Amino acid sequence: MESLAGQFLISMPKLRGSPFGDSLIYMWSHDEEGAQGLLINRPHELTLTKVLHQLDLPSPLCADTRVADGGPVEPQRGFILHTDEVQVDSSERAGAGLVMSFSREILEMIATGQGPKRHLVALGYAGWGPGQLEEEFAYSDWLTAPSSLDTIFELPFEERLDRVAGEMGIDLRLLGADAGYA
Repeated sequence: MESLAGQFLISMPKLRGSPFGDSLIYMWSHDEEGAQGLLINRPHELTLTKVLHQLDLPSPLCADTRVADGGPVEPQRGFILHTDEVQVDSSERAGAGLVMSFSREILEMIATGQGPKRHLVALGYAGWGPGQLEEEFAYSDWLTAPSSLDTIFELPFEERLDRVAGEMGIDLRLLGADAGYA
């Protein structure tokens, strides 16, 4: 399977009721060692202001932005998906024009107005071991779609999944729970 890094994953209706039901995931890494992505359509109960306050950092002007519930793996750890005009030593390439950062340093930069123009802070991530995601594709659990910076950074959380599916000509509400079976 070709790398899905930089793509969206759309969960099929049969995953409803699981941690990945009704999910839109941005894949930042996918190779023979496994895959990693962020759920980008579920807001966390915390805002960026609260996260920065917990870290004793100042809050930028628009810090009431919701943090994403990025997935079930390491839900207490922060992940920052952002545009690549600002990077730190621990940043990893995450697709065309995007970087994934994991450090307090990038949050400090955001808090002081020195950070990337577009960013999404998430708690937790979605992860798959070697071959696991490929197996899920064999069971038709996922669809892929091209990613969009506007979808990641501009659309409200609750509009993201339907927008991406709609751009593919799909209305997820019309698919039954067995959709996607081979």
